[in-house]
Amino acid sequence: MQAVGAEPVTLTMCVRMAMLYHPGVQAAVVDVDIAQAQLAQARAARFLPKFELTSVIGPSPEARGNALVGDTDLSSLSVFTQTEATFVQPLFTFGKLDGAQHAAAAGVRAYEAGVEKSKADLSLQVAEVYFGLQLANELWDLAQEAQGDFQKARDYVAQKLEDDEGDFTYTDLARIDRFAYDVTEKVNAAQKAKMLAESAMRLLLGLGQTDSLSVDRLGLVQAEPLPLADYLFHANHRPEMHQLDAAIQARKSLVRVAQSDLYPQVFLAGQFKYNYAPNRDDQNSPFAKDDFNFLQLGAVVGFKQSLAFGFNSANVKKARLEHQKLGYQSELAQKGVVIEIEKIYREWLEAQSNVDAAEKSRTATRRWSIAVRDGFNAGLEKASDMIEAVKEYGIIRAKYFEAVFNYNRAWARLQRATGQPIVQ
Repeated sequence: MQAVGAEPVTLTMCVRMAMLYHPGVQAAVVDVDIAQAQLAQARAARFLPKFELTSVIGPSPEARGNALVGDTDLSSLSVFTQTEATFVQPLFTFGKLDGAQHAAAAGVRAYEAGVEKSKADLSLQVAEVYFGLQLANELWDLAQEAQGDFQKARDYVAQKLEDDEGDFTYTDLARIDRFAYDVTEKVNAAQKAKMLAESAMRLLLGLGQTDSLSVDRLGLVQAEPLPLADYLFHANHRPEMHQLDAAIQARKSLVRVAQSDLYPQVFLAGQFKYNYAPNRDDQNSPFAKDDFNFLQLGAVVGFKQSLAFGFNSANVKKARLEHQKLGYQSELAQKGVVIEIEKIYREWLEAQSNVDAAEKSRTATRRWSIAVRDGFNAGLEKASDMIEAVKEYGIIRAKYFEAVFNYNRAWARLQRATGQPIVQ
Protein backbone atom coordinates (compact mmCIF):
# COMPACT_ATOMS: atom_id res chain seq x y z
CA MET A 1 0.00 0.00 0.00
CA GLN A 2 1.45 3.29 -1.06
CA ALA A 3 1.08 6.25 1.20
CA VAL A 4 -1.39 8.94 0.33
CA GLY A 5 0.49 12.08 -0.63
CA ALA A 6 0.11 15.57 0.74
CA GLU A 7 -2.54 16.35 -1.88
CA PRO A 8 -5.98 16.12 -0.21
CA VAL A 9 -7.90 12.96 -1.03
CA THR A 10 -11.54 13.22 -2.05
CA LEU A 11 -14.41 11.19 -0.72
CA THR A 12 -14.58 9.30 -4.02
CA MET A 13 -10.91 8.35 -3.75
CA CYS A 14 -11.36 7.15 -0.18
CA VAL A 15 -14.37 4.97 -1.02
CA ARG A 16 -12.57 3.37 -3.96
CA MET A 17 -9.48 2.66 -1.87
CA ALA A 18 -11.57 1.13 0.92
CA MET A 19 -13.35 -1.16 -1.56
CA LEU A 20 -10.02 -2.70 -2.54
CA TYR A 21 -8.87 -3.63 0.95
CA HIS A 22 -11.87 -3.96 3.26
CA PRO A 23 -12.26 -7.58 4.46
CA GLY A 24 -16.04 -7.28 4.73
CA VAL A 25 -16.40 -6.70 1.00
CA GLN A 26 -13.89 -9.43 0.20
CA ALA A 27 -15.80 -11.90 2.41
CA ALA A 28 -19.06 -11.03 0.64
CA VAL A 29 -17.41 -11.71 -2.73
CA VAL A 30 -16.29 -15.12 -1.46
CA ASP A 31 -19.88 -15.83 -0.42
CA VAL A 32 -20.92 -15.29 -4.05
CA ASP A 33 -18.24 -17.74 -5.21
CA ILE A 34 -19.52 -20.32 -2.70
CA ALA A 35 -23.11 -19.81 -3.90
CA GLN A 36 -22.01 -20.21 -7.51
CA ALA A 37 -20.27 -23.47 -6.59
CA GLN A 38 -23.51 -24.67 -5.01
CA LEU A 39 -25.37 -23.74 -8.19
CA ALA A 40 -22.83 -25.73 -10.21
CA GLN A 41 -23.49 -28.71 -7.93
CA ALA A 42 -27.25 -28.39 -8.45
CA ARG A 43 -26.79 -28.28 -12.21
CA ALA A 44 -24.40 -31.24 -12.18
CA ALA A 45 -26.99 -33.32 -10.32
CA ARG A 46 -29.02 -33.51 -13.55
CA PHE A 47 -26.45 -35.65 -15.36
CA LEU A 48 -24.88 -38.71 -13.78
CA PRO A 49 -24.85 -37.46 -10.17
CA LYS A 50 -23.44 -40.88 -9.27
CA PHE A 51 -20.73 -42.19 -11.59
CA GLU A 52 -18.00 -44.17 -9.89
CA LEU A 53 -15.02 -46.20 -11.09
CA THR A 54 -13.18 -48.65 -8.84
CA SER A 55 -10.10 -50.68 -9.73
CA VAL A 56 -8.28 -53.17 -7.48
CA ILE A 57 -5.54 -55.79 -7.78
CA GLY A 58 -4.71 -58.77 -5.57
CA PRO A 59 -3.39 -62.35 -5.40
CA SER A 60 -5.35 -65.17 -7.04
CA PRO A 61 -4.63 -68.92 -6.47
CA GLU A 62 -4.38 -71.08 -9.57
CA ALA A 63 -7.59 -72.95 -10.46
CA ARG A 64 -8.12 -75.33 -13.37
CA GLY A 65 -11.23 -77.17 -14.49
CA ASN A 66 -14.95 -76.39 -14.55
CA ALA A 67 -17.99 -76.34 -12.28
CA LEU A 68 -18.02 -80.16 -12.03
CA VAL A 69 -14.35 -81.08 -11.93
CA GLY A 70 -11.50 -78.81 -10.92
CA ASP A 71 -8.36 -78.36 -8.83
CA THR A 72 -7.00 -75.40 -6.85
CA ASP A 73 -3.27 -74.93 -6.23
CA LEU A 74 -2.73 -72.47 -3.38
CA SER A 75 1.00 -72.63 -3.85
CA SER A 76 0.75 -71.15 -7.34
CA LEU A 77 -0.33 -67.53 -7.10
CA SER A 78 -0.81 -64.83 -9.68
CA VAL A 79 -2.31 -61.37 -9.71
CA PHE A 80 -5.91 -60.62 -10.63
CA THR A 81 -7.35 -57.23 -11.61
CA GLN A 82 -10.88 -55.97 -11.08
CA THR A 83 -12.51 -52.90 -12.65
CA GLU A 84 -16.01 -51.79 -11.72
CA ALA A 85 -18.06 -48.80 -12.96
CA THR A 86 -21.54 -47.87 -11.67
CA PHE A 87 -23.82 -45.01 -12.55
CA VAL A 88 -27.24 -43.59 -11.67
CA GLN A 89 -29.03 -41.17 -13.98
CA PRO A 90 -32.23 -39.45 -12.74
CA LEU A 91 -35.03 -39.62 -15.28
CA PHE A 92 -37.98 -37.95 -13.54
CA THR A 93 -37.85 -36.38 -10.08
CA PHE A 94 -41.17 -34.49 -9.87
CA GLY A 95 -39.40 -31.13 -9.58
CA LYS A 96 -36.63 -32.00 -7.11
CA LEU A 97 -33.74 -31.18 -9.46
CA ASP A 98 -35.42 -28.11 -10.95
CA GLY A 99 -36.32 -26.81 -7.50
CA ALA A 100 -32.81 -27.32 -6.18
CA GLN A 101 -31.32 -25.55 -9.18
CA HIS A 102 -33.72 -22.60 -8.93
CA ALA A 103 -33.07 -22.32 -5.19
CA ALA A 104 -29.32 -22.30 -5.79
CA ALA A 105 -29.67 -19.64 -8.52
CA ALA A 106 -31.72 -17.50 -6.13
CA GLY A 107 -28.98 -17.99 -3.55
CA VAL A 108 -26.44 -16.59 -5.99
CA ARG A 109 -28.63 -13.52 -6.54
CA ALA A 110 -29.03 -13.09 -2.80
CA TYR A 111 -25.28 -13.17 -2.18
CA GLU A 112 -24.65 -10.83 -5.13
CA ALA A 113 -27.04 -8.41 -3.45
CA GLY A 114 -25.05 -9.06 -0.28
CA VAL A 115 -21.93 -7.79 -2.03
CA GLU A 116 -23.78 -4.62 -3.00
CA LYS A 117 -24.99 -4.27 0.59
CA SER A 118 -21.45 -4.62 1.93
CA LYS A 119 -20.22 -2.02 -0.54
CA ALA A 120 -23.07 0.36 0.32
CA ASP A 121 -22.44 -0.05 4.06
CA LEU A 122 -18.73 0.55 3.54
CA SER A 123 -19.40 3.63 1.40
CA LEU A 124 -21.57 5.09 4.16
CA GLN A 125 -19.01 4.24 6.82
CA VAL A 126 -16.22 5.88 4.84
CA ALA A 127 -18.39 8.94 4.13
CA GLU A 128 -19.26 9.39 7.81
CA VAL A 129 -15.63 9.04 8.88
CA TYR A 130 -14.53 11.37 6.05
CA PHE A 131 -17.03 14.07 7.05
CA GLY A 132 -16.11 13.50 10.70
CA LEU A 133 -12.42 14.01 9.91
CA GLN A 134 -13.26 17.21 8.05
CA LEU A 135 -15.21 18.43 11.09
CA ALA A 136 -12.38 17.48 13.44
CA ASN A 137 -9.91 19.42 11.31
CA GLU A 138 -12.12 22.51 11.35
CA LEU A 139 -12.64 22.36 15.11
CA TRP A 140 -8.90 21.84 15.61
CA ASP A 141 -8.09 24.90 13.52
CA LEU A 142 -10.79 26.88 15.33
CA ALA A 143 -9.47 25.91 18.76
CA GLN A 144 -5.90 26.79 17.81
CA GLU A 145 -7.05 30.12 16.40
CA ALA A 146 -8.93 30.93 19.61
CA GLN A 147 -5.91 29.99 21.68
CA GLY A 148 -3.72 32.27 19.57
CA ASP A 149 -6.18 35.17 19.82
CA PHE A 150 -6.36 34.93 23.59
CA GLN A 151 -2.61 34.69 23.89
CA LYS A 152 -2.29 37.88 21.82
CA ALA A 153 -4.89 39.57 24.02
CA ARG A 154 -3.06 38.50 27.16
CA ASP A 155 0.29 39.71 25.87
CA TYR A 156 -1.32 42.99 24.88
CA VAL A 157 -2.89 43.54 28.32
CA ALA A 158 0.26 42.43 30.13
CA GLN A 159 2.35 44.88 28.12
CA LYS A 160 -0.06 47.73 28.79
CA LEU A 161 0.01 46.97 32.51
CA GLU A 162 3.80 46.87 32.50
CA ASP A 163 3.94 50.19 30.65
CA ASP A 164 1.21 51.59 32.90
CA GLU A 165 -0.87 52.60 29.88
CA GLY A 166 -4.58 52.44 29.28
CA ASP A 167 -7.37 51.51 31.65
CA PHE A 168 -6.54 47.82 31.97
CA THR A 169 -6.36 46.18 35.39
CA TYR A 170 -4.87 43.00 36.72
CA THR A 171 -8.44 41.79 37.05
CA ASP A 172 -8.69 41.91 33.25
CA LEU A 173 -5.53 39.83 33.03
CA ALA A 174 -6.88 37.31 35.55
CA ARG A 175 -10.11 36.96 33.60
CA ILE A 176 -8.18 36.26 30.41
CA ASP A 177 -6.01 33.68 32.23
CA ARG A 178 -9.14 32.02 33.62
CA PHE A 179 -10.76 31.67 30.20
CA ALA A 180 -7.47 30.45 28.75
CA TYR A 181 -8.11 27.14 30.53
CA ASP A 182 -11.43 26.68 28.71
CA VAL A 183 -9.72 27.38 25.39
CA THR A 184 -6.92 24.91 26.18
CA GLU A 185 -9.51 22.30 27.11
CA LYS A 186 -11.19 22.77 23.72
CA VAL A 187 -7.80 22.48 21.99
CA ASN A 188 -7.08 19.19 23.73
CA ALA A 189 -10.53 17.79 22.90
CA ALA A 190 -10.20 18.85 19.27
CA GLN A 191 -6.77 17.25 19.03
CA LYS A 192 -8.11 13.96 20.41
CA ALA A 193 -11.06 13.98 17.99
CA LYS A 194 -8.76 14.74 15.06
CA MET A 195 -6.34 11.92 15.91
CA LEU A 196 -9.15 9.39 16.39
CA ALA A 197 -10.78 10.39 13.09
CA GLU A 198 -7.46 10.07 11.27
CA SER A 199 -6.86 6.62 12.78
CA ALA A 200 -10.33 5.46 11.73
CA MET A 201 -9.79 6.69 8.18
CA ARG A 202 -6.37 5.04 7.92
CA LEU A 203 -7.87 1.78 9.13
CA LEU A 204 -10.62 1.91 6.49
CA LEU A 205 -8.16 2.75 3.72
CA GLY A 206 -5.56 0.17 4.72
CA LEU A 207 -2.95 2.83 5.52
CA GLY A 208 -0.23 2.62 8.13
CA GLN A 209 0.18 5.06 10.98
CA THR A 210 3.16 6.63 9.25
CA ASP A 211 1.30 7.22 5.97
CA SER A 212 0.32 10.83 5.45
CA LEU A 213 -3.36 11.65 5.11
CA SER A 214 -5.03 14.90 4.10
CA VAL A 215 -8.68 15.54 3.23
CA ASP A 216 -10.55 18.44 1.67
CA ARG A 217 -11.95 21.26 3.78
CA LEU A 218 -15.44 20.82 5.15
CA GLY A 219 -18.14 22.12 2.82
CA LEU A 220 -21.72 21.35 1.94
CA VAL A 221 -22.26 18.50 -0.48
CA GLN A 222 -23.70 19.62 -3.79
CA ALA A 223 -27.21 18.27 -3.35
CA GLU A 224 -30.61 19.86 -2.95
CA PRO A 225 -33.48 18.03 -1.22
CA LEU A 226 -36.21 16.73 -3.52
CA PRO A 227 -39.81 16.02 -2.52
CA LEU A 228 -40.13 13.11 -0.09
CA ALA A 229 -42.10 11.08 -2.64
CA ASP A 230 -39.05 10.98 -4.92
CA TYR A 231 -37.02 9.25 -2.22
CA LEU A 232 -39.82 6.89 -1.20
CA PHE A 233 -39.99 5.78 -4.82
CA HIS A 234 -36.55 4.19 -4.33
CA ALA A 235 -37.53 2.35 -1.14
CA ASN A 236 -37.20 -1.06 -2.83
CA HIS A 237 -33.89 -0.27 -4.50
CA ARG A 238 -31.83 -1.12 -1.44
CA PRO A 239 -29.62 -4.23 -1.65
CA GLU A 240 -31.35 -5.64 1.42
CA MET A 241 -34.68 -5.66 -0.43
CA HIS A 242 -33.07 -7.44 -3.37
CA GLN A 243 -31.68 -9.97 -0.91
CA LEU A 244 -35.14 -10.55 0.53
CA ASP A 245 -36.68 -10.98 -2.93
CA ALA A 246 -34.05 -13.58 -3.83
CA ALA A 247 -34.53 -15.35 -0.49
CA ILE A 248 -38.29 -15.55 -1.09
CA GLN A 249 -37.68 -17.10 -4.50
CA ALA A 250 -35.28 -19.61 -2.94
CA ARG A 251 -37.84 -20.56 -0.29
CA LYS A 252 -40.48 -21.01 -2.97
CA SER A 253 -38.19 -23.39 -4.85
CA LEU A 254 -37.45 -25.32 -1.67
CA VAL A 255 -41.17 -25.93 -1.26
CA ARG A 256 -41.09 -27.66 -4.63
CA VAL A 257 -38.10 -29.74 -3.51
CA ALA A 258 -39.96 -30.83 -0.36
CA GLN A 259 -43.06 -31.74 -2.38
CA SER A 260 -41.01 -33.99 -4.67
CA ASP A 261 -40.34 -36.33 -1.75
CA LEU A 262 -44.02 -37.31 -1.84
CA TYR A 263 -43.57 -38.87 -5.28
CA PRO A 264 -41.31 -41.62 -6.66
CA GLN A 265 -37.92 -40.75 -8.06
CA VAL A 266 -37.46 -42.53 -11.41
CA PHE A 267 -33.88 -43.33 -12.41
CA LEU A 268 -31.68 -45.36 -14.74
CA ALA A 269 -28.90 -47.38 -13.09
CA GLY A 270 -26.14 -49.37 -14.73
CA GLN A 271 -23.04 -51.37 -13.89
CA PHE A 272 -19.95 -52.67 -15.65
CA LYS A 273 -17.73 -55.14 -13.82
CA TYR A 274 -14.71 -56.97 -15.17
CA ASN A 275 -12.33 -59.35 -13.35
CA TYR A 276 -9.39 -61.18 -14.88
CA ALA A 277 -6.98 -63.71 -13.37
CA PRO A 278 -4.48 -65.27 -15.84
CA ASN A 279 -4.02 -68.47 -13.79
CA ARG A 280 -7.67 -69.54 -13.76
CA ASP A 281 -9.79 -71.25 -16.45
CA ASP A 282 -12.80 -69.38 -17.85
CA GLN A 283 -16.16 -70.72 -16.78
CA ASN A 284 -18.50 -70.68 -19.76
CA SER A 285 -21.56 -72.01 -17.95
CA PRO A 286 -23.99 -69.24 -16.90
CA PHE A 287 -24.53 -71.14 -13.66
CA ALA A 288 -20.87 -71.33 -12.75
CA LYS A 289 -19.46 -68.53 -10.60
CA ASP A 290 -15.82 -67.42 -10.39
CA ASP A 291 -15.07 -64.35 -8.27
CA PHE A 292 -11.70 -63.90 -10.01
CA ASN A 293 -12.59 -64.18 -13.67
CA PHE A 294 -15.82 -62.76 -15.11
CA LEU A 295 -17.49 -59.93 -17.13
CA GLN A 296 -20.78 -58.31 -16.13
CA LEU A 297 -22.64 -55.49 -17.89
CA GLY A 298 -26.20 -54.27 -17.50
CA ALA A 299 -28.65 -51.39 -16.89
CA VAL A 300 -32.09 -51.11 -15.29
CA VAL A 301 -34.86 -48.56 -14.89
CA GLY A 302 -36.11 -48.20 -11.35
CA PHE A 303 -37.87 -45.92 -8.92
CA LYS A 304 -37.36 -45.00 -5.31
CA GLN A 305 -40.31 -44.04 -3.14
CA SER A 306 -40.13 -42.76 0.41
CA LEU A 307 -42.91 -44.28 2.49
CA ALA A 308 -42.52 -41.77 5.33
CA PHE A 309 -45.56 -39.83 4.11
CA GLY A 310 -46.31 -38.25 7.48
CA PHE A 311 -42.77 -36.92 7.84
CA ASN A 312 -42.62 -35.70 4.23
CA SER A 313 -46.03 -33.99 4.45
CA ALA A 314 -44.90 -32.17 7.59
CA ASN A 315 -41.71 -31.16 5.81
CA VAL A 316 -43.75 -29.69 2.94
CA LYS A 317 -45.90 -27.77 5.41
CA LYS A 318 -42.79 -26.45 7.17
CA ALA A 319 -41.28 -25.29 3.86
CA ARG A 320 -44.52 -23.50 2.91
CA LEU A 321 -44.72 -21.75 6.28
CA GLU A 322 -41.09 -20.63 6.03
CA HIS A 323 -41.85 -19.18 2.59
CA GLN A 324 -44.95 -17.46 3.97
CA LYS A 325 -43.03 -16.08 6.96
CA LEU A 326 -40.37 -14.61 4.71
CA GLY A 327 -43.08 -12.87 2.70
CA TYR A 328 -44.42 -11.25 5.87
CA GLN A 329 -40.90 -10.22 6.87
CA SER A 330 -40.48 -8.62 3.45
CA GLU A 331 -43.67 -6.59 3.94
CA LEU A 332 -42.48 -5.51 7.39
CA ALA A 333 -39.08 -4.55 6.00
CA GLN A 334 -40.71 -2.42 3.31
CA LYS A 335 -42.68 -0.51 5.94
CA GLY A 336 -39.53 -0.07 8.01
CA VAL A 337 -37.62 1.28 5.02
CA VAL A 338 -40.33 3.87 4.36
CA ILE A 339 -40.16 5.06 7.97
CA GLU A 340 -36.37 5.14 7.91
CA ILE A 341 -36.27 7.15 4.69
CA GLU A 342 -38.70 9.75 6.00
CA LYS A 343 -36.83 10.03 9.31
CA ILE A 344 -33.50 10.65 7.57
CA TYR A 345 -35.16 13.00 5.10
CA ARG A 346 -36.57 15.12 7.96
CA GLU A 347 -33.15 15.15 9.62
CA TRP A 348 -31.63 16.40 6.38
CA LEU A 349 -34.16 19.23 6.13
CA GLU A 350 -33.52 20.10 9.76
CA ALA A 351 -29.77 20.17 9.13
CA GLN A 352 -30.28 22.43 6.13
CA SER A 353 -32.29 24.89 8.23
CA ASN A 354 -29.63 24.80 10.94
CA VAL A 355 -26.90 25.53 8.39
CA ASP A 356 -28.79 28.58 7.12
CA ALA A 357 -29.46 29.84 10.63
CA ALA A 358 -25.90 29.24 11.77
CA GLU A 359 -24.51 31.07 8.74
CA LYS A 360 -26.58 34.17 9.57
CA SER A 361 -25.64 34.01 13.23
CA ARG A 362 -21.97 33.50 12.36
CA THR A 363 -21.95 36.66 10.26
CA ALA A 364 -23.63 38.73 12.99
CA THR A 365 -21.43 37.32 15.76
CA ARG A 366 -18.29 38.01 13.74
CA ARG A 367 -19.22 41.69 13.50
CA TRP A 368 -19.89 41.79 17.22
CA SER A 369 -16.55 40.09 17.98
CA ILE A 370 -14.56 42.47 15.78
CA ALA A 371 -16.25 45.52 17.27
CA VAL A 372 -15.67 44.41 20.85
CA ARG A 373 -12.07 43.39 20.17
CA ASP A 374 -11.27 46.75 18.58
CA GLY A 375 -12.92 48.50 21.51
CA PHE A 376 -10.95 46.36 23.96
CA ASN A 377 -7.66 47.18 22.22
CA ALA A 378 -8.61 50.85 22.42
CA GLY A 379 -9.40 50.52 26.09
CA LEU A 380 -13.11 51.12 25.56
CA GLU A 381 -14.36 47.60 26.35
CA LYS A 382 -13.93 45.42 29.40
CA ALA A 383 -12.03 42.15 29.28
CA SER A 384 -15.23 40.33 30.21
CA ASP A 385 -17.00 41.83 27.20
CA MET A 386 -14.14 40.84 24.91
CA ILE A 387 -14.06 37.30 26.32
CA GLU A 388 -17.82 36.93 25.94
CA ALA A 389 -17.79 38.13 22.31
CA VAL A 390 -14.87 35.93 21.27
CA LYS A 391 -16.37 32.99 23.14
CA GLU A 392 -19.74 33.32 21.42
CA TYR A 393 -18.10 33.77 18.02
CA GLY A 394 -16.13 30.56 18.54
CA ILE A 395 -19.24 28.70 19.69
CA ILE A 396 -21.34 29.75 16.70
CA ARG A 397 -18.52 28.90 14.28
CA ALA A 398 -18.28 25.44 15.82
CA LYS A 399 -22.06 25.06 15.57
CA TYR A 400 -21.92 26.06 11.91
CA PHE A 401 -19.33 23.39 11.17
CA GLU A 402 -21.36 20.82 13.11
CA ALA A 403 -24.48 21.80 11.14
CA VAL A 404 -22.58 21.30 7.86
CA PHE A 405 -21.37 17.92 9.10
CA ASN A 406 -24.91 16.90 10.06
CA TYR A 407 -26.16 18.03 6.64
CA ASN A 408 -23.54 15.98 4.79
CA ARG A 409 -24.03 12.95 7.00
CA ALA A 410 -27.81 13.02 6.60
CA TRP A 411 -27.39 13.26 2.83
CA ALA A 412 -25.09 10.21 2.82
CA ARG A 413 -27.49 8.24 5.01
CA LEU A 414 -30.39 9.13 2.72
CA GLN A 415 -28.41 7.93 -0.28
CA ARG A 416 -27.78 4.65 1.52
CA ALA A 417 -31.40 4.30 2.64
CA THR A 418 -32.69 4.71 -0.91
CA GLY A 419 -30.12 2.44 -2.53
CA GLN A 420 -28.42 5.32 -4.35
CA PRO A 421 -24.62 5.60 -4.66
CA ILE A 422 -22.78 7.98 -2.36
CA VAL A 423 -19.98 8.34 -4.92
CA GLN A 424 -20.04 7.61 -8.62
